[in-house]
Amino acid sequence: MQTPNTLQATPGQSSGAVRIGLNHGYAFDGDSVQLDAELLVSNADEAADQEWALQLWACEAPFDGQPVTAAKIAELPVGTLDAGSPAWVSAFTAARPPAGQAGHNMVLVLAAGRDGHFDQVLDYANFPRTETFVQPRLVGSTGFSVGETTISLSVDGIDNPRGADNLSGTLSLELWALDAPFRNGNPEGVQLVASTLGSLAGQSSWQSLALDLPLAARPAGTWHIALLLREWTAVGYVTRDFTNFALPLSWEAEAVATPIVEPVASAKPASKAKPAAKAAAPKAAAPAKAATVPTAVSVNKASEAELAAVKGLPKAVASAIIAARPFKTLDELVKVKGMGVKMLDKLKGSLSL
Repeated sequence: MQTPNTLQATPGQSSGAVRIGLNHGYAFDGDSVQLDAELLVSNADEAADQEWALQLWACEAPFDGQPVTAAKIAELPVGTLDAGSPAWVSAFTAARPPAGQAGHNMVLVLAAGRDGHFDQVLDYANFPRTETFVQPRLVGSTGFSVGETTISLSVDGIDNPRGADNLSGTLSLELWALDAPFRNGNPEGVQLVASTLGSLAGQSSWQSLALDLPLAARPAGTWHIALLLREWTAVGYVTRDFTNFALPLSWEAEAVATPIVEPVASAKPASKAKPAAKAAAPKAAAPAKAATVPTAVSVNKASEAELAAVKGLPKAVASAIIAARPFKTLDELVKVKGMGVKMLDKLKGSLSL
């Protein structure tokens, strides 16, 4: 059984039909990893009844089948297995190392499932050596301060420890308001500020960063705050390092003022005195019409016509959004064909989840 941040053997399931043999391993090459494994098939009928995949996980501790905090780095589907003899699997697949600078216990998992979803952990093999991933990182202390319309970020340094010839992808600093402290993967919350920094050469660093950035949102409630260092890759922005701040941040819901309309007496020229008459009750002023506030269009729920009506969003891109949804964050839209980073930055104010 798996969740985005937890690995656990599937209760009540037997791994006897297929097992990971003694010969297995992995090797990273940039944003890819090669997975190698000998798969021993002892029950061909049971093996042929499911689809199989190899997965590579980074765990906080060696895995023994019990729930452990972990991050899935890679998954390699291998289809059905219907032979009674060993099957050798060796191929490259996309890799997404976990964010941060901690060491990780690496685990090769044999998972089963159907229709491309592999959530049954039926066998696993721990690797004896911990892995620390070489990727852009935050150095020293970090901090932030909140003003009425801006947030100031301070970072002692950002370092790229990769080889001297390994230029990073575009790096971005982002401050997020989250329901819980950040652990890994794509953030799920409200982005408060973001700043695109550019690419950083290997064995190089930036020092003493101080940024004053416009506050994008003041979400009501109490939030955990995290500073993320993210890198642009072939699959969009990926979190490379992060800092969770100890103290939460709170905003109250902004009150909406109700306009009060006062009747205005009109001046009349003086006239001869006439007998007093009963004063007519003043007519009530017509209620003021509320201003129309444009609403953001949901990329997960809107029709193609509604998306295409958004200013600056081509119809072809609207069709691609429909085909690719659902999305967990607006940043995932950069994966949509025809949507670039600049277009997404211009459209963020008009789109929502």
